[in-house]
Amino acid sequence: MEVDIEPSLTSGIGFVFFDLGNILFSFDPNRACGNVANKVGLKATDVYAAVYESGLQTDFESGHIRQGIFLEKLRASLRVSAEQLSDTNFLDALSDMFEPIEPMLEVMHRLRLQGVPVGVLSNTCRSHWSWINRMSAGKHLQQLDAYVLSFEVGAMKPDAAIYDAAEQAAEIDVERILFLDDRQENVDAASARGWRSHCCVGGVDAELILAAYGLGEG
Repeated sequence: MEVDIEPSLTSGIGFVFFDLGNILFSFDPNRACGNVANKVGLKATDVYAAVYESGLQTDFESGHIRQGIFLEKLRASLRVSAEQLSDTNFLDALSDMFEPIEPMLEVMHRLRLQGVPVGVLSNTCRSHWSWINRMSAGKHLQQLDAYVLSFEVGAMKPDAAIYDAAEQAAEIDVERILFLDDRQENVDAASARGWRSHCCVGGVDAELILAAYGLGEG
């Protein structure tokens, strides 16, 4: 991956926001749906349809429905009772799909050693966020400077409201914010606001972008 950034734009970064999925942690929704299917004797494709194709997960991540309503609707759709699978086990099965992208966790640590504030800007739901923070790799997230999460804000990228919340959290001029995300529409929305934004995945590509700004190198 070639990183072509105008040299005049590489100075003055005052805050770095990372997306969570595919930047800091890889994830596999099919694995999550398979977890549930194996526990209650369903097809993983049916679980996927009920969670994702229905729009239910989007409603949960956007904060439009609470966790209890999410589970209630999902149980009704899949005909899975609490006796078959408790609420905790249901949510954990759907959340057990994340793996840390280890180089990025190290990069976050180096950025903070450089004195650069770091935050997470993510479309996620309460149960996924809880699961990740319970992972051993979750300790790397617990000392960050800002957490801008869609289920808390009540809006998902690329909606303007979640970028508004991130700007308030960063408390600096928008042109000093650097943002890495794996979806082009989210990057485009941030760039339109004056952020320095790049579409990539976590690992080598993200490290090259940061290095072009003089950030995160060991």
